[in-house]
Amino acid sequence: MSHKRICKHLPEELLQIEIADIKSFYDYVNNHIVTTDFTKQIDDEIIYLKLDTKVRREFMLMEARLLDERREGEAVGIAKGKEIGLVEGEAKEKLATAKRLFSMGLSVQDIAKATSLPLEQVQALQAEPSCK
Repeated sequence: MSHKRICKHLPEELLQIEIADIKSFYDYVNNHIVTTDFTKQIDDEIIYLKLDTKVRREFMLMEARLLDERREGEAVGIAKGKEIGLVEGEAKEKLATAKRLFSMGLSVQDIAKATSLPLEQVQALQAEPSCK
């Protein structure tokens, strides 16, 4: 089976990579062993980038920005989670209050007024076995 048939979605340049290059790349990534011209080119580029102070500074700034963005994302997620939790808790409490008011014999209209629940929702709640 040809590479093109298996990997038809990959660019032509990637299809030209030999299996030996892939193995050598794997060895390079896992063990930092340079075995082919392919991994030598990669290693040379990495050495060059490590020595380039401008690239190192940009990389460090990028790391700091990513950390800031991650923290900001976590803070937003926590805030949204709290907001959703409060809304859900408030809704559950209104339903529990409405059920207690039913057990006290209040009318549907009074319960709707006391809990700020829509009349239709209170009527639906009244039909539940737990409110009879």
